[in-house]
Amino acid sequence: MSALLEVEAVTAGYRPDLPIITDMSVAVARGELVTIIGPNGAGKSTLIKAIAGLLKITSGAVRLEGTLRTNLEPSRMADAGIAYVPQTENIFASLTVEENLKVGAQILGGRAARERIAAAYDSFPDLTAYRRQKAAVLSGGQRQMLAVARALLTRPHLIMLDEPSAGLAPKLVTEVFQRLAALARTGVAILMVEQNAKAAMAISDRTYVLAEGRNRLDGPSAALIDDPEVAAIYLGRAGRRA
Repeated sequence: MSALLEVEAVTAGYRPDLPIITDMSVAVARGELVTIIGPNGAGKSTLIKAIAGLLKITSGAVRLEGTLRTNLEPSRMADAGIAYVPQTENIFASLTVEENLKVGAQILGGRAARERIAAAYDSFPDLTAYRRQKAAVLSGGQRQMLAVARALLTRPHLIMLDEPSAGLAPKLVTEVFQRLAALARTGVAILMVEQNAKAAMAISDRTYVLAEGRNRLDGPSAALIDDPEVAAIYLGRAGRRA
């Protein structure tokens, strides 16, 4: 399966002289759901922020559909077809659900925006009943669905999510993950950072395990979900295959 996104030996961080991730490589194919897991401080969020253009990449390359996209401004990465949903502050709580979607669709223009917003309600029907209400009243799971729905309005090739299950009750985690799995089946590529490792691996095609800013293990999620080496990495032991 050819890669839609190719991240090759990327080193990045918040300061050029203090990298958080080193020689990190990740690939995501069209319609594939890929999960990045690892202990706290492993560099998971740093990686997707660097891909999105929010952090400076000091070495390595990011390619989308074979075209070099390293260190583009976030707006240009969005134009290239990459949508990024942060862990927090990913919706406008003071705006209504409808207004949130209109903000996401504002670059599309009148008819296209209306059609995409209508399609968003079809894809995320739980939002329909709240369309005229402030987004602040939504549950945690509904907020995540709104954030994803808004990100999808421009029909990106790839959507990246940072901890979509953070703070959610187990039932809502299941619901959000089921929505993401269904979304991948429509052909959208998904790259997801998650702390809820087993739940995320259960719905993903492949998994990367990070520790101390480096790739430690990767492979099909079904093969890694019960691998003791993954547990060893979480506990701080690099293990035989690292």
